[in-house]
Amino acid sequence: MLSVGIVGLPNSGKSTLFNALLKRQQALVANYPFTTIEPNVGIVEVPDDDLIALVDLINPEKVVPATVKFIDIAGLVKDAHQGEGLGNKFLAKIREVDAIVHIIRGFEAPDVPHFYGNIDPKRDKEIVDLELELAGIKKPTLYVLNVSQIGNLPLDNWIIVNAKTGEGVDQLIKAAYDLLGLITFYTIKGGKEVTAWPLKSGSTALEAAAKVHTDMAKGFIKAEVIPVGELLKIGLPANWRGGWTKAKALGKIALVGKDYIIKDKEVVEFKFNL
Repeated sequence: MLSVGIVGLPNSGKSTLFNALLKRQQALVANYPFTTIEPNVGIVEVPDDDLIALVDLINPEKVVPATVKFIDIAGLVKDAHQGEGLGNKFLAKIREVDAIVHIIRGFEAPDVPHFYGNIDPKRDKEIVDLELELAGIKKPTLYVLNVSQIGNLPLDNWIIVNAKTGEGVDQLIKAAYDLLGLITFYTIKGGKEVTAWPLKSGSTALEAAAKVHTDMAKGFIKAEVIPVGELLKIGLPANWRGGWTKAKALGKIALVGKDYIIKDKEVVEFKFNL
């Protein structure tokens, strides 16, 4: 599973943001037996209105959302690349993740002093950016300004959150998911289980099948795909299979081979033989 590391200066609100993310913690961690859930690791559900609509339509017994792994990494300081503030240890943790969420303090709090004495988002951003650069760490980065009140702040390409209240966190999760280069496809198991699968953008139908189960990839024959929006427009009767047949009759379901590139928000049914 791809992971996102949360970095920033001390007292920037990293732990507060992480706790806000944990409120969306994937409860069914048993679905991820290969992942050790440690205190600083959260498997976080990706907000997905299309999944909600699909679930409302089908009313399955089980729902598995797409997830992202966030890792709370202790605060970096100036000269961390030289070992300052246990910097070498923390930089080693950052090297293990696939992308970075850089949280920057934009809130005033007299009881929580700023590490460098005053609020200066531009300076703080440059300090951490420089430490990562000097340490030779080059990863996609999402900049997040942690404020006490969300307003129209003139910051291009920054996500604005209030980590204390959780406002803006859903937008952050979606942006982190995109930063990892992930799309979502859905499977519907007999009308009883709906799963949203994270998949690297540009992956083939064969690679998507392997994501669901290795046997599907080994015995892959073909796949049937339909954009989730089309399926939602058509609607489904109580009989799930009858609804899929209806979509086929309307020419909305495409039959594709193993080299087909899966698109974001497609519902996929794999045909395979063992």
